[in-house]
Amino acid sequence: MISTRLKLTEDWGINLVLKTKDRKSILKHWSLRYLTTLLIGLVIIAVISIVWIRKTTIENRLDLSHLVAQEISDRIVNTNGRILAGPLFKDILEERSTLLNLAQPPTAVVLSEDGRVIANNQGPGFPSQPNEQLPSSIYKTRESTLTLEDGEKAYIISEPIKNNSETIGYVVLVQRESTLANINQEYRLLAVLLASLGLLGWLVIFYLTKHLSRPIKETVQAARQVSQGDYDIQMSHPPKEKELAELTETFTEMADRLKKLENMRTELLAGVTHDLKTPVTSISGLIQAVKDGIVEEEEAQEYLELSMKEIERLQAMIGDLLSFNTFVSGSLPISNRKQQLMPILKDLQKQWATTEKTPELQLKLPKTSEILVNLDDHRVKQILMNLLINAKHSMAFKEGIIQLIVSDPYNGYVDFKIKDQGSGIAEKDKDLIFERFYRGESKKLQVSGLGLGLPLSQMLAQALGGDLFLEETSSEGTTFTLKIPYEKA
Repeated sequence: MISTRLKLTEDWGINLVLKTKDRKSILKHWSLRYLTTLLIGLVIIAVISIVWIRKTTIENRLDLSHLVAQEISDRIVNTNGRILAGPLFKDILEERSTLLNLAQPPTAVVLSEDGRVIANNQGPGFPSQPNEQLPSSIYKTRESTLTLEDGEKAYIISEPIKNNSETIGYVVLVQRESTLANINQEYRLLAVLLASLGLLGWLVIFYLTKHLSRPIKETVQAARQVSQGDYDIQMSHPPKEKELAELTETFTEMADRLKKLENMRTELLAGVTHDLKTPVTSISGLIQAVKDGIVEEEEAQEYLELSMKEIERLQAMIGDLLSFNTFVSGSLPISNRKQQLMPILKDLQKQWATTEKTPELQLKLPKTSEILVNLDDHRVKQILMNLLINAKHSMAFKEGIIQLIVSDPYNGYVDFKIKDQGSGIAEKDKDLIFERFYRGESKKLQVSGLGLGLPLSQMLAQALGGDLFLEETSSEGTTFTLKIPYEKA
């Protein structure tokens, strides 16, 4: 069984290493993908362009061939209306072939009115002999195609030879499709253009990918730094892009928060050690004095009472820690039930007068005598007592009263305002008072504890469907507001 587990662990480790090795950087991954996509796109564009250029070139050259045929038909007729099948015919054909930039002149045939060959330039692929009778389909149709003896497609251009509006013959030009479509220069220009676009596109995406991957690489490096316990990270290249800027800013804020939590954890361990050690030391010393007979009778009884107080203080700290952990784990029950609010407030006032006595708790009740609420009265009292004790601690060196002001129901909630006349909360501590284990500088020196009272109270308030927040604070005092939902009667 153990060997099987070791084998699985070993296989998992090997697979993890292999998977890590298979990973590619963003720069390499996206550059290659974009280059592949770009090449495929350029190939498609090249094919479409070649087909389009070939078709357009053939059409344009056929149109020009019609003009050449018309020119020949106009110039080989003399004033007597006779067809001149001499050198002039061949000279015009060669001159115009050069103008059309054809690799070779077209095969040209001059026909009589009935389709007999009068003259030709003996071009390749379309042999014809003088006085040979050609099919009417060749010269009667202005533009047609045929398949040559070698299997290649050819285009036939036919233009009538007229004398005083009378057709006396035909000029027929036969050109191979390959000759018409032969435009190597345009294809070379297309190839250069597409290659330039491909290179430019790849350079642009390479630059952009490198630019975008830089802050991500820095974030990864910072994450490794944080994982090793170093929270002092610096982003040397803050990105301008919104999403990347939000990523780096959020990560930086997370690192700062982790740094604060780490400092708080360190302080907590030191504080807990000190706060737990102090009552244990006191209890040990007091009991040892009683045991050794150093104190007797009334003084011994006083020592035992002091030991009990230290034990209670120790139990309170451990209780806070256990309650917090129990609530975070979801094991702390909330038992809501419909009940009247006034009895809960009266019980709270009585409990405060019995256990704390000072400072005076002044209770201001709402105008509505009956307010039906759906809550766990034990948890509400726990929250309010914690807030009242915090208020008492803030008034340790000042005289005054604590007010618990309960509002009439509004917008589905009842507000509980706990207002003290203490020294207030420092500006730098205001945003951190609901952080678990956080304790302000002044409170560390005055009151022992774990810094869990307010975080636990806020979570309890939210579990009850309400909320707890700091409303205001100054050197004249502090006000916390607890919002609890109520049920309409």
